[in-house]
Amino acid sequence: MLRLKELREQRGLNQEGLAQKLNVSQSTISAYETGERVPDFNAAIKIANFFHVSLDYLAGLSNVKLQIMESDLSPDELEHLHIYRQLGDTDKEKIKAYIDGLQSRD
Repeated sequence: MLRLKELREQRGLNQEGLAQKLNVSQSTISAYETGERVPDFNAAIKIANFFHVSLDYLAGLSNVKLQIMESDLSPDELEHLHIYRQLGDTDKEKIKAYIDGLQSRD
């Protein structure tokens, strides 16, 4: 798995430590990290859940660590997202700049 080693190291785990937490052998973790083996679907879900990342992120298909589900958003957030998606690039940049400004105030 493309990002398994990176995620493991960010957590300060060695291969043996991760193997214990996932209830697999250290050699299995090593094989996943080197690409010699690919985890089955259930194992990949277990790994993604352990690291709190999406399967796409784990596999290197996305740079977004955790996908936001529609059910995670309030009705106001859904409405704002819908409006944002209809804006042109210039207006989207203004929104981003405004949010950055709000964050830097803190």
